[in-house]
Amino acid sequence: MTANPQKPPLLSADEVQSRTIYFLRFLLILAVVFTHARIREPWQPYQNGYSLFVYIFTGVFERLPALVLFSGYLFFRSGFSTSVYARKLKSRIKSLLVPYLFWNAAVVLFYVLLQTYLLSRGQTPDSKLIADYTPHDWIVAFWNGPIAPQFWFIRNLMMVMVLSPVFYLLLRYLKLFGLVLTALPWLLGVDVVWRMHTYTFFFFSAGAWFALRQENFVERLMPHWKWSGLLFLLTACVQVSRYLSGLPAIEIVNKIGLCASVVFLIAVTGKLTASNRLKVNIGLCQSSFFVFATHFIPVGLVRQGLIPFFPENAWSFFLVHMLTAGSVILFCIGLYRFLHRFTPRFLSVITGGR
Repeated sequence: MTANPQKPPLLSADEVQSRTIYFLRFLLILAVVFTHARIREPWQPYQNGYSLFVYIFTGVFERLPALVLFSGYLFFRSGFSTSVYARKLKSRIKSLLVPYLFWNAAVVLFYVLLQTYLLSRGQTPDSKLIADYTPHDWIVAFWNGPIAPQFWFIRNLMMVMVLSPVFYLLLRYLKLFGLVLTALPWLLGVDVVWRMHTYTFFFFSAGAWFALRQENFVERLMPHWKWSGLLFLLTACVQVSRYLSGLPAIEIVNKIGLCASVVFLIAVTGKLTASNRLKVNIGLCQSSFFVFATHFIPVGLVRQGLIPFFPENAWSFFLVHMLTAGSVILFCIGLYRFLHRFTPRFLSVITGGR
């Protein structure tokens, strides 16, 4: 008789949570690349199947709130005190601020080279020559913009981490009511801090909520995969039907769907990981920040290079979209592995030790 193959050992709850974070970070960063590869904007009126695809993928499905939740959890995982706060901020200088400054400086250098040798403004956000920048322009380039557009997300994370004592006090003394308070600016559409996406407050606090209660958030959310998936599907159907009818989106419905999608993604990934049906390649997932940091300019270059070779129709737009995103992702991962092999210290600095 042939012996039954030995089943792989079950992972601990902490291992499941860790691998879920790794996998979803990578998956959601890939989704960001696919979002930036689009040919048209999601708020433009419905025209064809491609415009519907863009609306669903970039207008209904939001990619970043789950990443904010992970950041809140990891920031508060060791508890909170003055010494912990100082230590965490010091570590975030290495993991967030240094890469933030490096990649924005790299984009500035890219535009300088374009404008010096190709006599082009290089599509800078403000359409100015770098040589003509004023002090205000430099502030905009490195903070308000920033000039590396995808890094607004890192800027917002750094801001909520600096403000983390406020979130700690709300959660420590007001408990669940404090968490609800952090959601109000987002739900009501009220700006609290200039240039902040206010969902950052809520999802960062949600991660902190689990950490301060010493709860494994993946284990806590896994039982809720059915209702969260159904709720997300229902809200998505409402949004798509209004889009096809030329009606504006219902913001509160979209926000409810966003929360449901975060719960669903975490719960399903956790269940698949815990049952060993999802094998997480940690080495590949570690490239996620590098892909995030490097993809934006290559996406623009590849997309613009491909468009002239295709007719203007929905299938061509879809094909250019897929080819752009896929080729840039492969290029970024290949470049990451090249740097990891030949210049690991440099790679560690520009990715914050990831």
